[in-house]
Amino acid sequence: MKELWGVIRRAKPRQLGQLIVLCLSHFRFIWPTYKATKKTIAFANTHFGVSHRRNAPANAFRHALWNWLIAKGCYKRVKDKDKVLLWTEKITAMHEKILPGNTVSNAMDLHNNAVGRALFKSNSSSDIQSGVTLFLNLTERSVKVTSLEEINHMPATQLVHLLDPKS
Repeated sequence: MKELWGVIRRAKPRQLGQLIVLCLSHFRFIWPTYKATKKTIAFANTHFGVSHRRNAPANAFRHALWNWLIAKGCYKRVKDKDKVLLWTEKITAMHEKILPGNTVSNAMDLHNNAVGRALFKSNSSSDIQSGVTLFLNLTERSVKVTSLEEINHMPATQLVHLLDPKS
């Protein structure tokens, strides 16, 4: 809960207004998104400790799993993958907008978010533990990138990171 409030506190007034409008227009998705966020942080902490907060492979895991879990949770409420995936993209992009890093780290996060959504689209029926295992396996094969160009040329199922795990 404190992480959610941390994001909200950092929002500029216009961003906060956009976030409120987005949430009110998709009210049924707020609770599953909140639950997915809590689960994601718990899984990331369990498997990686605090290293998931850096731009290492653990961060790629967190972003991809987060998008997959949001979509999975929202899909239980609305059986329309397109609507669910659009919401997931919008709410996670809003997160990046409110908490911007540099251009390359934002692109990395957005790419890893898209990986999670792509895998939900092709694999929405998996249970949560199978999903976590899938993303842990993808994390082991995450590719280190240094530029926007490299990120833009990565396939939609390839996780990317900026820092080595022990950096």
